[in-house]
Amino acid sequence: MNILYTIIIYPIVIILEFTFILAQKLFKETGLSVIFISLSVSILCLPLYAIAEKWQQIERDISKKLKPKADMIKKVFKGDEQYMILTTYYRQNQYHPIYALRGSFGLLIQVPFFIAAYSFLTNLKILDNISFYFIKDLGAPDALFSINGFPVNILPIIMTLVNCISCLIYAKGLPLKDKIQLYGMAFIFLILLYNSPSALALYWTMNNIFSCLKNIYYKINYRKKHHILFGIAIFSLIFLASFCLIKLTLNTRARLLAISFFVVSIFSVMCYIFRNKIKVIINKFTYDKSSLPVFLLSVFLIWTLFGLFLPSQLIASSPQEFSFLDNYTNPLIFIFITALQVFGFFVSWPVCFYFLFSNNVKKYFSLFFFAISICILFNVFLFPGNYGLISIDFIFDNSPVHSNTEYTINLLVICVLIIASVILNILKTRKYISVIICICMASLLSISFINIYKINSSFKHLKTYYVKEEKTIEEVTPIFKLSKNEKNIVVIMLDRAISVFVPYIFDESPELRGVYSGFVFYPNTFSFNGYTQIGSSPLFGGYEYAPLEMNKRDNISLVEKHNEALLLLPHILSENNFSVCVTDPPYANDNWIGDLNIYDNYPAVKSYITDGYYTDFWLKENGIHLTETSSVIIRNMFWYSFLKGLPQIFRNPIYMHGYWCSPEVNYNLRLTLNGYCVLDYLPLLTEITEDNINCALIMVNNTTHKNYFLQAPDYSPSLNITNYGNSRFSREPEYHTTAAAIKRLADWFEFLKKENLYDNTRIILVSDHGPEPNFVTKTDLPFNIDQFNAFLMAKDFGASGELTTDMKFMSNADVPYLALENVVDNPKNPFTGNLITTDAKNEPLYITMWRSTHSTPPDRYKLGLDPKHDYYVHDNIFKKENWIRADRYKEEE
Repeated sequence: MNILYTIIIYPIVIILEFTFILAQKLFKETGLSVIFISLSVSILCLPLYAIAEKWQQIERDISKKLKPKADMIKKVFKGDEQYMILTTYYRQNQYHPIYALRGSFGLLIQVPFFIAAYSFLTNLKILDNISFYFIKDLGAPDALFSINGFPVNILPIIMTLVNCISCLIYAKGLPLKDKIQLYGMAFIFLILLYNSPSALALYWTMNNIFSCLKNIYYKINYRKKHHILFGIAIFSLIFLASFCLIKLTLNTRARLLAISFFVVSIFSVMCYIFRNKIKVIINKFTYDKSSLPVFLLSVFLIWTLFGLFLPSQLIASSPQEFSFLDNYTNPLIFIFITALQVFGFFVSWPVCFYFLFSNNVKKYFSLFFFAISICILFNVFLFPGNYGLISIDFIFDNSPVHSNTEYTINLLVICVLIIASVILNILKTRKYISVIICICMASLLSISFINIYKINSSFKHLKTYYVKEEKTIEEVTPIFKLSKNEKNIVVIMLDRAISVFVPYIFDESPELRGVYSGFVFYPNTFSFNGYTQIGSSPLFGGYEYAPLEMNKRDNISLVEKHNEALLLLPHILSENNFSVCVTDPPYANDNWIGDLNIYDNYPAVKSYITDGYYTDFWLKENGIHLTETSSVIIRNMFWYSFLKGLPQIFRNPIYMHGYWCSPEVNYNLRLTLNGYCVLDYLPLLTEITEDNINCALIMVNNTTHKNYFLQAPDYSPSLNITNYGNSRFSREPEYHTTAAAIKRLADWFEFLKKENLYDNTRIILVSDHGPEPNFVTKTDLPFNIDQFNAFLMAKDFGASGELTTDMKFMSNADVPYLALENVVDNPKNPFTGNLITTDAKNEPLYITMWRSTHSTPPDRYKLGLDPKHDYYVHDNIFKKENWIRADRYKEEE
C-alpha cells in the first residue's frame, strides 16, 4: 500500500504542496491558498474530465443502442442460454460488459485527488488555529453552531448542496441509474467530510463549485462557447499579473511572475489569432509507431536521472551520513523511495495520460517529454551550479543564486535545445533519437549502479563497528567527570563556529563578558583548511598534522595519521593520570560517524557518540514535535533532484532558503538540536568528583554546523520565531547557532562557578574552520578568508576578569600546546617522539584549499596539495598582503 501511495497519490501531494506555497507567497492568506489549490487542481484535471465525459457519452450511446435487444434477450432467455446469447450479441457489436466501467471513469479519477487532498490538508499543521471569515479554525470542523449539543458543520452541508446542484445540471436527460450514482456519491462525500478539517471541506466545496460551472459550460448550446472559455483564461492571467504588481511590488520574484503571466497572456492571444497558420505547422508532426518508444525512453531517462543517478551521487559522497537514521539503517532505502516517487511523477502519471489521449495528442506528448529530458540532462551536467556542500537536512552552504549572465546563457541553451528537438521531430529522426536516449540512459544507469555498490560497501563497513543505541532515555545521566580538588582540562570543538560573529554576540549580550571571566578571545586565528576532514587533524594533533607535515610522512596512510591526531591528547593525558572522556571524534577511521574503536587500547579513556542521542528526550521534555530526519530526506531528495534539472532561474524559488517548497518550516531544526541538546544538558552530563584525580573532556559539537533561526535574545529553539535579535547579523541563521552555542556554554560556566569547578578548569573553545559564505572579511582574494578563520577562546587555570581580546597570530593547531602547557612537562607526540610546540608559526604556514568530499583522496598517503591554488599565510590573516600563493612563495624563497 505504501508503494501504491508513493506512485499514485504522492505525485498529486507534491503538486498540492507546491501550489499551496505559491498561493501563500501571492496572497498571504491561508484560506485563499486552500481555494487556490482547489481551483488549480480542477483546472489541471480538465483534460481528464474531458476524456471521462467523452468515454461516458460513448458508453451511454452504446448502451442506448444495445438496450432494446438486450432487454428482449433477457426477457426471452434464462440462465446459461441467456448468458451465451448476450455474449454473442455484445461480441457482434464489438462490446464487452466491462466497458460499462467507462461510465464511472469521471468518478474514479476523483478518488486519487481526494485521497491526496485528504492526506495533505489533514496533516498540514499550519492550518491549526487559522481563521478565514466565518471559519474559526481551518484545522478543525467549522462547528458554526450546535443543536442540542450536536455541532452543525455548515461547510460540508454547503459542499453537498453545491454538489447536488451540479448533479441536477449534469444528470438532465440521463438514466435513473446514473442519477442515483451521482447523488449517492454526493452523500458519501458528506459523510466522509462532515467531521473533517474546515480546510478540506472548503477545498472540496470549491472543487464542486468549479465542477458545477464546468457542467453549466458543457450544457451551453452556443457554437463558439470556447471563445468564452479562452476569454476567461486570459482575464484570469491578467488578473493574477495585476495582483502581483499591485500587492507585491517590492518582491522581485512576484514581479517576474507577473511579467510571466503577461507574456503567457500575450502569447496565448497571438496563438489564438494565428491558429490556422499554427495548425499548418503542427500538422507536420505526424504520429507513428516510433512516437511511443521516444516517449517511453524520454520519461525513463528522466526517471534514471532524478530517481537513481542524482540520489546515488549525493548519498555516495557520504554514505555513512545517511546510515542508521531513525527506523532506517541502510541508506539505499532512500534511493529506492526516491526512485518510486520519481517513477510516479514522471513515468506512471505521464504514461496514463499518454494512453488516454488520441494519436494526435500523443505525438505532442512524445515531443514534449523528449525536449524536457534533453533540457534536464543539460541542466544537470552543464549547469550544475556551485552551491557548496549540502547537509543531510538539504541545506546548501550557498543559496542557488546566479548572475543575470548565467541565467541568460542557461535560458538561451534551453531555447536552442527545444528548437533542436522540434527540428529533429519534423525531420522524422525518431529512431536516432531513441538510440541517443538509450546511450545516455545506459551511461547513467552504469554510474548509478557503481554508486549503489559503493554506498552498500561503505554501509557494510560501518556495520562492523557501529551499534545503534536505543535513543529512548528516561533521564540524562553524567558521562564525564570534573574534579573539585584537582585539575580539569576541557577542549570543545564547535564545528564551523564563526569567529567574526563573536564581537557582535558579546555586544548584543554584554553580560556574557562577565560570565566568560578569564577567557581570551583570539580573532587572528586560522585553520589549515576550510573543511573538517583536514581542518580537524591539526586541531587535535598540533602542527605535525598540518598539510605539509602530513605529506612528509608518506609511509603512513592519511587515515592512520588522522587517527593519531585524534588520539594524541587522550593518550598523553591518560598516561599522566587524567580520567579522559571523548565525544564524537570527527572522521575517526575515516568514518562520518566516528569509529570509537580507536580508543579500545586506552582503558582510561571513555568515548561516546552524543550527537542526536538526546534530541528526542529534549523535544519531549520541551513539548516540541519535529519531523524525523529520515522523513526530511525522503521528502527533500525528490526536490533536490528536481532542482538540479531545473533552469537556474527557478532553482532558488524552489529551494526557499532550505525549506524546499514545504509548508512546514521547522524540520531543519532537528539537526541543530542534535548538537544543541548536548550543550544544553552539560550540567546534567557533568559528574562532580572529590577524588584526587585529574579530569579531561575532549568534546566535538555540531550546534554551530547545523544552522537554524532561534528565538532571541536567549537563542533557544522555538517553532515560532518572534525575535531575531538586534545584531547586524540577526537575519543569518549561522549567527543564531553560534550565539546559541556561546550562551549554552555560558550557562554551563555558571554551573561550574556555582560548584567551585571553574577556577581549577582550563577551557579551550575552538573550531575546525569557518563558514563558506563571506560575512565580514572582504578582499579580492580568490577565496573567503572567513572560511579559514578559526574560532578560538581560551581560559587558563585561575584566570579571572572580563573577557579580553588578543590579536596574536594563532592557529587551531595551537590547541594541544595550550591544553598541555604547564600540565605535562615537555609533552611529546607519542607517535613521532617530537616535542609539541608552536615554533612552526615562526615561518609562514601552508593553507590548503583542497576540498574534502568525505572520502579518502586518490593517494591514500598524501593530501592532494596544489601550489597554484593553495596559500601561505603569516602574522595577520585579515591583511591581503599576508596571503601568498604557494607557487609564488617558493619562487620568492
